[in-house]
Amino acid sequence: MQLIQYSFRLILVISILLISILSIQEIEVQSSVNFSDKLLHFFCFLYLTILSWLSRIIYKELWLYVIVLAYGILIEIIQIYIPYRSFEFLDIFADFLGILVGIFFINFLKDLYPNY
Repeated sequence: MQLIQYSFRLILVISILLISILSIQEIEVQSSVNFSDKLLHFFCFLYLTILSWLSRIIYKELWLYVIVLAYGILIEIIQIYIPYRSFEFLDIFADFLGILVGIFFINFLKDLYPNY
């Protein structure tokens, strides 16, 4: 079990680094509300929520969800200071929705694998 958790932790660290790097890259803006961008936020934070839970870094689930959301908010705050990026509340909302769906998926996993 420890090897599985360490593997998930390594994947989590790599994922956070990759998402952080991509979040400061210059992108082409096509419209004021880009639907595919919001879907990307949703799926990234769904993925991060599930991966964070699987890695068992934090055992208090509420804190885990708060930290994942705080990471999303931090990315948006950093983007204020990057000339070609911008802060968007809709991005934070998409992150939040991804975390919520992740919570439901985690509860489903708990029912399937109660010993994990």
